[in-house]
Amino acid sequence: MELQVLIPRFTLIASAVALLSGCSKEITVELPETDPKIVVEGRSVTGGPPIVFLTRTQSFFAPTSVSSIASTFISDAVVTVDDGTSTFILTRICSELIPDSLIDDAAAATGIDADLLRAANICAWTFLNNELLGEEGRTYRLRVQVDGQELRSVTTIPNGVPLDSSWFRLANQRPNDDSLGFIWGRLSDPDSIGNAYRWHARRINRGADGEPKDSRFIAPFFSVFEDRYINGLTFDFAYNRGQVPYSSAVDDLNEEGGFFKRGDTVVVKFSSIGLKEFNFFDSFYSNASSQGDVFSNPANIVSNIEGGLGAWVNYAPRFDTVVCVP
Repeated sequence: MELQVLIPRFTLIASAVALLSGCSKEITVELPETDPKIVVEGRSVTGGPPIVFLTRTQSFFAPTSVSSIASTFISDAVVTVDDGTSTFILTRICSELIPDSLIDDAAAATGIDADLLRAANICAWTFLNNELLGEEGRTYRLRVQVDGQELRSVTTIPNGVPLDSSWFRLANQRPNDDSLGFIWGRLSDPDSIGNAYRWHARRINRGADGEPKDSRFIAPFFSVFEDRYINGLTFDFAYNRGQVPYSSAVDDLNEEGGFFKRGDTVVVKFSSIGLKEFNFFDSFYSNASSQGDVFSNPANIVSNIEGGLGAWVNYAPRFDTVVCVP
């Protein structure tokens, strides 16, 4: 039965390839110009201040150099957060004012690559006097005024759910491979539908240059999941090692890419997030993974920003440290 389905499909594809290979007419496609849209990347975390980045969308075929990426960041806006009791005007902080000795710390705190912070003036909005630290169960309303536009969003920091345990296990994908593997976790999901989670990890042991292997927490691809099918269950799951975009690190370009390694010390950050925020990340990963696949359906990214794109995400993290010994 399966063979009867596959043969006509293969025949159709083969015929299409033959037909296309016989065409030699040059086709010019004019892509319509679209106005740039405002993109919000905002987050708050239990016990920490909010931080908001603002950018403008680029043309699909725009260059991806450091200068072109830096040019998308916005440096002039009014950003406020309402915690239900008070409204706070966030302070703008730009990387050109940060001493080079603190750039790595700023990269770890913001999630922006340190090289990009050094190469361009990247601005963020935050509140640093400890009056607006994230609290679980509290709702935060974001308001952004920029370029004559107003963008809004609202989200709640959920109650955090910790992992029962976490550990390192060899991948065993190659004969006699006794060094590379993944981090596993065991989760007991609460018996209440609507929980969602995101996974980050950071290697804190030092590499050959004497610096920690990861300057910040890194989320692997498809780092989110929700409990629609696992509500109230206890189960084990694993994640590969993520990497920063355009990484030039040796262990991201060789056979170690995607793996943790025997001897690594890894801090796992396992965060509870809201369902709207899960939908944003899940749709983003689905969209990114379908690029270049002509047989996939296009996926629109689901934003929780009214009047713009992006996401306002509040995290309730729990931390665990894993020494990678099988």
